Amino acid sequence: MSRPFPNPPMKETATMALFKEATEEMGYHPYQMASANMSEKYENPDGETINACVYCAFCEQHGCDFGAKADPIVTVLSTAKKHDNFELRNHAYVVRILHENGRATGVRYVDTQTNVEYDQPADLVVVGGYTFTNTRLLLLSEIGKPYDPVENTGVIGRNLTTHFANLTHLRVRGFFDDKKFNRYAGAGALGTTMDDFNLEQLDHTELDFLHGFIIRSTQLGSRPINNNFVPEGVPTWGQEFKEKSLFYTNRNLDIQQQNGVFAWRYNYMDLDPTYKDVFGDPLLRVTAKIHDQDRNIVRYAHQRSKEILEKMGADHITVPEITDEIEFDHTSLGDHTCGGVIMGEDPETSAVNNYSQLWDMDNVFVIGASSFPHNSSSNPTNTVGALAYRASEGMIKYLEEGGQLVEPKEKTES
Repeated sequence: MSRPFPNPPMKETATMALFKEATEEMGYHPYQMASANMSEKYENPDGETINACVYCAFCEQHGCDFGAKADPIVTVLSTAKKHDNFELRNHAYVVRILHENGRATGVRYVDTQTNVEYDQPADLVVVGGYTFTNTRLLLLSEIGKPYDPVENTGVIGRNLTTHFANLTHLRVRGFFDDKKFNRYAGAGALGTTMDDFNLEQLDHTELDFLHGFIIRSTQLGSRPINNNFVPEGVPTWGQEFKEKSLFYTNRNLDIQQQNGVFAWRYNYMDLDPTYKDVFGDPLLRVTAKIHDQDRNIVRYAHQRSKEILEKMGADHITVPEITDEIEFDHTSLGDHTCGGVIMGEDPETSAVNNYSQLWDMDNVFVIGASSFPHNSSSNPTNTVGALAYRASEGMIKYLEEGGQLVEPKEKTES
């Protein structure tokens, strides 16, 4: 960090303290995760007040009704609403970016409550949906050349990556006979992590994978029933299951890994030739598979997690089996999907420049993890935020000066 965080860290739980103690004794370098949950009441530079977190754990998969998370509702939107030239139109579903002679002229949207269609003129269009939304909207609007995995040409839809949820959620779990933890309190970013196995720290000479991974122990708030874990070998029903389930309810914790993911040539997005939405437009089609690289890195990470749990004193440890049959499925899309409208310096292989401005239409900016050419082992949120600030600087510069903000790199003969 170039400067300190504006707030102190969140509370340290018993599981976090145990993880830190064990990993430090093993020679690793654990640290508390940075969090958008407020550890204390805070007024941000725009004058918006964000409440202190009460550790109710609701925010891990939902919003924060208490206003204790630095999400857009309590930050940028609250500030924007104070200005007379800002209007928020809920229930507006954008179906097309309108353009003429190589320039965007506005957007077409449908009011989903009245089903009335509107054309909204604009001097500048900002596409700020999720990875799938950004990609699909450009494809539907016929902006940019669609990616062709066979010819390896085109830019819109290429470099699909994700922290495969059906691998990330296969966690190594430890069960403790003599230790109890209350994991029902928590927050969306409460935990301890370490970078000792990240890309720059690993010697890959003897490894069967590239890239790296992070290991972390979090306390996000365990829910009843779907956190009803028992050690390996215990039946999943019957009297023994009931007894062990009750006994280990507050005596288990998991260690998680999250690895960097490469963009493979045949992992991409395009418009589905068959299925359509309620407006008759093609749905987005995702074509992807998990590579041996991904399986191997998770297998290695799980062994390191097992060693940590042994050091923490777990009496029983369950290590998920990573088989060659584990493949990409719909659950894989749950974690940090990136790519589709990637950033670069060459219009032939990228869609936006480093201001997130489209090479093919200079008054359109596309914001989000859709611009990531690859996916690191870290969560994408901070980088997306930084790129959004960079893009806003570019938009101001564009409105003042016009034209392409960054010229494409000239090709040189090799």
